[in-house]
Amino acid sequence: MTDLNLRLDNVPSLDGKVVLLTAHVSIGGASGIGLAAARIFASKGAEVHVLDIVPIDESFDIYEIPGQTVKPPESLPEVPRGRINFRQCDITDWKSLRDNFLSFDHIDIAVANAGVSQDPDYFTDVFDDDGLLLEPKHKVMDVNFRSVLNFTKLALRQFATQPAGSSLVITASATAYAPEQSLPVYSATKLAVVGLIRGLRPMAEQYGTTINGVAPAATISKLLPTNLAAPIKAAGAPISSAYHVGLAIAYSATAQQQRAVESYGRDDATKSNSPGRWNGRIILTLGDRWTELEEPIASLRPNWFGEYNTKMTAFQQKLTDQRPL
Repeated sequence: MTDLNLRLDNVPSLDGKVVLLTAHVSIGGASGIGLAAARIFASKGAEVHVLDIVPIDESFDIYEIPGQTVKPPESLPEVPRGRINFRQCDITDWKSLRDNFLSFDHIDIAVANAGVSQDPDYFTDVFDDDGLLLEPKHKVMDVNFRSVLNFTKLALRQFATQPAGSSLVITASATAYAPEQSLPVYSATKLAVVGLIRGLRPMAEQYGTTINGVAPAATISKLLPTNLAAPIKAAGAPISSAYHVGLAIAYSATAQQQRAVESYGRDDATKSNSPGRWNGRIILTLGDRWTELEEPIASLRPNWFGEYNTKMTAFQQKLTDQRPL
């Protein structure tokens, strides 16, 4: 795996840039990872618009980790008033999301960060008055994947109408790679997000953009408040601050790479080995570490997928690759 050492200085000036970010949780306004990312973007000069149902919770401590008393290694400068803006939006509603996109002439960075946890009783049987099994509620899928698909669709449509150079970042989860048995549906939605990033990786250039992700492990937020995180930290397990994950999001939207994650279809070796914008990559945030996962996984494909299977599926992709190269 590829370990990274990120600092705020790794994120370039974003003066004049417009950032659109979703931050929906079922238990309160934009906070945690979304708030941290918004503040980082704004500290670099961007105009940030946060889409959520309820206003931003400015009181949330984005640096907090249970039991940590030392000052964070770096802190953000004061962000001028008006640099971060709240826009009311139900991200699960197509019209609400579409209308927000339509209100912008251009968007430079789009971040699909919204997420909710699953109902722990998802697989508990509930019956109607006739004794028939009721269909479970699908809010976790509506927020974590369907709304992400809609956000991605709208972002790509917007990016295709403006000069190249935009970025799309999606918040996945460490559970996409290491599923939680207590959160099987949540884990499945986040694995679907990883699949979306991988599937769009070869196509992003057609829209003048890049697509990347961040996969947080246990992180202080309203989904994992300090009181629940304290026993994890006390046992010696790693926990990330919201700032740690927010920095990975900002980096993913602006970074450069030395080569592509992997070639696809009719890509030639020159293109795959050329430097360019960070694309199709996912950063795992675990404790105080950042690790890029996708290039190492792709490079080991013959080991876990089989050499013959790797060769033949790549051949199939080449035959069906209809991108205008």
